[in-house]
Amino acid sequence: MQNLLCIDIGNTNVTIAVIQDDKIHSEICIPSSPLLPLQEYTAFVQNMIKQTGLNSTEICGIVISSVVPRLTQPFTDVSKQIFHTEPIIVDHLLPIDLTIRYDDPAEVGADRICNAVAALERYNAPLIIVDMGTATTFDVVSRKREYLGGVIMPGLETAGRDLFKRAARLPQVQFDFPKKIIGTYTHESLQAGLMWGTVDQIDGLIQRICREWEKQSVTVIATGGLSEIIAPHSRYIQHVDKELTLFGMKYIYEQLRGDI
Repeated sequence: MQNLLCIDIGNTNVTIAVIQDDKIHSEICIPSSPLLPLQEYTAFVQNMIKQTGLNSTEICGIVISSVVPRLTQPFTDVSKQIFHTEPIIVDHLLPIDLTIRYDDPAEVGADRICNAVAALERYNAPLIIVDMGTATTFDVVSRKREYLGGVIMPGLETAGRDLFKRAARLPQVQFDFPKKIIGTYTHESLQAGLMWGTVDQIDGLIQRICREWEKQSVTVIATGGLSEIIAPHSRYIQHVDKELTLFGMKYIYEQLRGDI
């Protein structure tokens, strides 16, 4: 039985998970800010491993996907301290089965690499992956296992919180779809704009990507954040896979070991 520790460091949260064979055995999330002392990150990881009923020697490897450089080293140090092993840090230099066609491959975030690798293992290419996090990203992946590029726009929660902060008379609202598009209360109008505006942005960009790519049959996958809420209202999203990034880390680990 293989127990792999995956640490997904995002702009909003750090997700720490143990993947046991093909299932997530345990998972915790902690905020990415503020930066905590090393001993606190160590305690989070140690407690999670303890709760799984495993000990540190039963972890076969550690993979870190980070888009927050200031947190990469602390979690690298945690891995060395607890497990006495050097973690795999996901980046464009890893010798994996994905060709990055970005003009500057170093600019492609680790999470986007993980998503592309996982999508190629789990779905039929060509692919568009929509990751709804702090930013909403669109990743375009060909049948030839090429990462072709993508689109980045503000995430729903990021846009909403910025709006609430800057407009003094606009109340904070829940990120839910209202019953009607023409709001007769301010909170309804806000929800309509935020929720349906996000859906139409996503669908419009998918449509534009397919037109420029000259593809009519594309598998579209949503992951992250509010994907389960947004995806059912999209005309183009076919699958929701909230574990995509974590399993991308698993597949990268297996590719590097020669298991797949």
